[in-house]
Amino acid sequence: MAAVTAPDFPIFDSSDFSGEEGAFYFDLVRLEDRPDIPRGFPHRHNYYHLLWMSEAAGTHLLDFESFEARANAVFFVSPGQLHAWASTVQPKGFVINFSTEFFVQMFPRSDEIAQYPFFHIASDAPVLYLSQAQHDELLPLLLEMEKEMLGRAEARLDIVRSYLLVLLTRLRRLYPERTSEDASPQSYSLTKRFKLLIDQHYLDFGPLRDYAERLHVTERQLNDAVKRTVGKTAGQLVQERLVLEAKRLLSNTDMGVAEIAFHLHFEDHAYFSRFFKKHTQLPPGEFKKRFGSVRVTAPRP
Repeated sequence: MAAVTAPDFPIFDSSDFSGEEGAFYFDLVRLEDRPDIPRGFPHRHNYYHLLWMSEAAGTHLLDFESFEARANAVFFVSPGQLHAWASTVQPKGFVINFSTEFFVQMFPRSDEIAQYPFFHIASDAPVLYLSQAQHDELLPLLLEMEKEMLGRAEARLDIVRSYLLVLLTRLRRLYPERTSEDASPQSYSLTKRFKLLIDQHYLDFGPLRDYAERLHVTERQLNDAVKRTVGKTAGQLVQERLVLEAKRLLSNTDMGVAEIAFHLHFEDHAYFSRFFKKHTQLPPGEFKKRFGSVRVTAPRP
């Protein structure tokens, strides 16, 4: 896999697991065939990354939250997310990587993407723990994708894209809904589109009205939809995304607090420090001491 040097932590810009030449769109490999996986150091991908764990026992750190890595777990990692994982046993299963272009070809409209919550950075649970029966029922879809990629036949990516869409749709059906009982389908859809917009524009959009205008609703309509769906204000979701990026920069870069404040468009670094402490209960400098250069290691059995 080709990695590019970043000023903070490794970013894997493209994947060459398949060994194919040319632009990267999709590849799939078995976990047991890659001695460089799992990676215990925090890193990002500039593409979508799906971990299908048939066998594993360890921890997966995803944007500073720890999740159990175990048999029949499926992890969904979106472009830009920080993650690392480790396992006490030799992991078995599959890694599926696909580019944003490949993803958009499957879901050309943002409202279609919003139906697949596990690939949103703002998702509460970027993992599905399948039963053995569910794992075994869906596994043939991955085997068919593997067969197509190994066969290298004409139009294989079209066939793989169809299998992947079926797999994601089947997994979406298993994903637990986390909407409030008061949330209508319209509120849920608007909130999902808002979350996607936050991730795209949290650094260049200003007031909440910028988001509302892009979504063609009023600020009040946006706030009402978000409150009904997730129990938070629209402004809180924007703030949470800023805090997440601040955590990433503090723990994985040499940037000072003032530099990070400037990068996140805070005019006053003292105000940024107060903002960060309010959301994390730690001053930025203390957070950096605790979480800088974090690495995941599998617990001893």
